Amino acid sequence: MEKILNQILDLPQMVNQKLPKNIFNNMMEGSEGSFGRWAGTFYKVGALVVLIGILIAAITGGIDAINAAEGLGKATAIICMIILIYAAFPIAQTVRSAGDSLADSKSGIVNFIFRDLIVANIKLAGHAGALVALFGAFCATLGWLLMGSDPNIAIAPEFFAGIAYSVSLPISATAEFLSMIRLDFVGGVLNDFNAWDVTDSDATGYNIGGIVAVGWEYVQVAIVLAKLYVSLALYHFLYGLLSSLVGWIKNPSLPIKTK
Repeated sequence: MEKILNQILDLPQMVNQKLPKNIFNNMMEGSEGSFGRWAGTFYKVGALVVLIGILIAAITGGIDAINAAEGLGKATAIICMIILIYAAFPIAQTVRSAGDSLADSKSGIVNFIFRDLIVANIKLAGHAGALVALFGAFCATLGWLLMGSDPNIAIAPEFFAGIAYSVSLPISATAEFLSMIRLDFVGGVLNDFNAWDVTDSDATGYNIGGIVAVGWEYVQVAIVLAKLYVSLALYHFLYGLLSSLVGWIKNPSLPIKTK
């Protein structure tokens, strides 16, 4: 009776083992180890989507700018459209590079999600933001040289609305933490740095003011990169702090030496 009962209980396993081309159980059991490769594939697809989105935005926005411009303005709009089409490829590559770094990750699932994935996205946002600012500066320079003013042709601004937020999130979180422990002054400095933008004025006219306004466009690229590196440093600090705290909670001890 016991033997028959065991055979009945083992029936699902026996049938499963005899199913042709049944690799699904092995796929599920090895899914955690493949998490990085899955993320890498997702970012590869994302890079293609980003590329297509930027190209569409650059072409449609460029055509609108060409139709609305006159004289040298049309030439400026055409060249800026070509610049933005060119920019689409290195910007999309930042997404692909983030995916490649995640695919090569050997971390466990916890470190992958809370460290590798977040760090890769901060770098992605910072590098993409710096490229957007750089190619925007190229267009501003071209417009000022040809027309004496900024053509205000941007790389799909709504498409990259979340870039600045993604880069600045660790800075904002650190500023809030410092405010909680009564270090409001330091938190205020971080918030001011986080909101730092020197591209408020447009280049108008062939004068010192126009030259300075164009120069600030390039300075803004360096500021975006500076925000990126500060964000990375702060996130690594916060992650290490939380990791140490969790480790201490799991194995609490007091820093007292005994002879």
